[in-house]
Amino acid sequence: MKPNPNAAVKSANRAIDILEYVADAPEPPSFSAMLSQLGIPRSSLFHLLNNLLARGYLAQDAVTERYRLGDHVRQLAKKTSGPSLASIATPFLRQLTGELNETSGFYVRSGHMIEALASSTSGQALTYIMKVGERAPLYAVSGGKLALARLPQAELESYLDEVVFEPITPYTIASRQQLADDLAEVRRSGFAYSREEFTPGITAVGTAVEHDGRMFGNINLAVPTARFTREREMMFRRELHTVAAALGREIAAQI
Repeated sequence: MKPNPNAAVKSANRAIDILEYVADAPEPPSFSAMLSQLGIPRSSLFHLLNNLLARGYLAQDAVTERYRLGDHVRQLAKKTSGPSLASIATPFLRQLTGELNETSGFYVRSGHMIEALASSTSGQALTYIMKVGERAPLYAVSGGKLALARLPQAELESYLDEVVFEPITPYTIASRQQLADDLAEVRRSGFAYSREEFTPGITAVGTAVEHDGRMFGNINLAVPTARFTREREMMFRRELHTVAAALGREIAAQI
């Protein structure tokens, strides 16, 4: 059967519209946001969302009930592309965690959030469990600050005009000026920190993964604050720099 380029199946178009809208949204959208923006009747939108959730093309946060792309989208993408960033990064994270015995992760920006694509967990009794797929606001974590520090000024200003600084912990950044000061230090040193700003008791330090001026993401260490001493901090930064450079070269060679 020869496809007719002028033919259209309304429900298929609407499902694609939903996926594209969720993918392009700066943060996971709500049902009401999609209802107002997509022009799909409430009942049709409800059933389409349920179908996409059931098939794994969408996922829904259990607390906020907002939507993001599901794992099946990534699985389809893997079939038409080379190795994923997660599969490339994982051996490097295992090496980093093996050297330092602290949890490490590889992150990429997703709109106003940062998302964990891969992680390696420390074997210590007191450790941070970094969940793949977990997201956090850019302003609250080391990986997010690294991403923000590389944005063009106009794009950064747009972000700052839109962001709401939610007090995730007592130490979370609460103002544009605080964030600007942090980003200036990130640009100067090449390292970003989250000092109990997202998780109480956890200090994180990270650096960019890049090669030939192209940034692929970032890696970090999430360390119980009690073990984050000045002496160990220097070691953390040295190992992060070495592994990030090697990972950047490897990603550039494979994608």
